[in-house]
Amino acid sequence: MKKNLIIIILLFISVQGLKAQQPLPRGTMSYTIMTKPNNIVYNDSIFKGSTQFKQLFYRTNNPEIIDAYLKHQRNKITGQLFGFAGAITLLVGVNNLSGSNKSMGWTLIGAGFLSSIAGGYFNLIGQNHMLTAVNLFNQQHKKSTVSLGLGKQSAGLVYQF
Repeated sequence: MKKNLIIIILLFISVQGLKAQQPLPRGTMSYTIMTKPNNIVYNDSIFKGSTQFKQLFYRTNNPEIIDAYLKHQRNKITGQLFGFAGAITLLVGVNNLSGSNKSMGWTLIGAGFLSSIAGGYFNLIGQNHMLTAVNLFNQQHKKSTVSLGLGKQSAGLVYQF
């Protein structure tokens, strides 16, 4: 009983920092990572898909942001191709297992599995490039404000950046 209680307490302490929702700070671009489709939330608008992302990033005329976006697109397409090829190869390998050529079936299953892993890796790298593009966008469009504070006997200028 004590072991179970200790395990429950340790699990409770370890998950204290986890959050169920991704924060969307006001005035910045946020990239929500999902399997399909990826979304960008910016100025209370949701941008979905490569055509809307392209319009958003090409408006900046920043070659670093555009390059990170293009790397995301290349890695996403490569990952999808590897994933599709892996799924087809895996199915063909399972089909060959029921026949007389079992070694070829296991080889194809292994190749399909590795191809699927490579596809997932390329998708993760693509998401990392998209996060880089979003961070660069937020740095470029960081808004600074100047305000005047008035008190009973004093006045002050506040510059927030």
